[in-house]
Amino acid sequence: MLDFYAHLWPWLAACAVAGAATGALVPSGAGKRPARWLIWAGLASCAAAAAILLGAVEGAASLQIESALACFAAFIAGATAAALSRRTLAGHEAWAIGLIPAMLLWWGAAHVAQPAYEALLQKRIADLAEAAGADPAGLSLAGRDVTASPAISANKDLLARIAEAPGVRRVIALEGPPPAESEKREDVTATIPEPATAASAPTDAAPPASGELDAAQCQRALDAVVASDPVAFTEARATINRRVALALDKAVEVIRRCPNRTIEVRGHGDAGASANTLSRRRALAAERYLRREGVAGRKMVAVGEKAAQEHRSGIDYILR
Repeated sequence: MLDFYAHLWPWLAACAVAGAATGALVPSGAGKRPARWLIWAGLASCAAAAAILLGAVEGAASLQIESALACFAAFIAGATAAALSRRTLAGHEAWAIGLIPAMLLWWGAAHVAQPAYEALLQKRIADLAEAAGADPAGLSLAGRDVTASPAISANKDLLARIAEAPGVRRVIALEGPPPAESEKREDVTATIPEPATAASAPTDAAPPASGELDAAQCQRALDAVVASDPVAFTEARATINRRVALALDKAVEVIRRCPNRTIEVRGHGDAGASANTLSRRRALAAERYLRREGVAGRKMVAVGEKAAQEHRSGIDYILR
């Protein structure tokens, strides 16, 4: 946390200056008790800090809360210092007006400093992975939380070094080796619909529970996986977190049984989004994960959808 605050210091200094200006310029009132807004703000700050310490908030949201707490603390410290220079804290009730520039500064920190810090942290853990001879693509970052793929999770020494890296809050190790597991196979095959009747056309028959699939069976099985275990990315992000990885693992089990044909990994953006860069990033992230988990023998193509609409999943699979 201190490493993050050190990276955030220009924004914290600006918040302190805003607080100092507020404390120096607002008129001195007659209030002797803490202002009601200050009490509620303090209680909310304590609750937010407790949620972070207890791990109730994860990923980028925790980083935004940490930056908000730091900016608020810097603002209050600046206002208090300026008020004490006037030898009175009686004007603290009017400090609320200074929260407006402080909130604007926090917004700037969350959209400028935070992404830069996440990029720095991503480089740190990637360097550690490369030094250990591991693939950095097996590590994904959300805020200060690192998620390791099953292949990386087997390297306990690497996970320990990542956990000790400055800025890392915790490491989430995805359990289970890349090869297929019986439980996962049961979960995937359970999503494949049962044959309606014996008279159904061959193209409507359910794929077999094991063995190779033909093209039509593979496409139906992939569609079933998308329907039962949709890939749900965090809004405006393309990070492979635990939830996304578990959904992609279900597709891995099916793809391993598909014929050696090109599979289009189609990414979708958030509903209402105007740009297609997010859908492209999601497709690339999913394609890299699938290759890493043992489907490199198949030709895979990452495609981003051009127009973001309402979709059942962030990723679809099209067998060409």
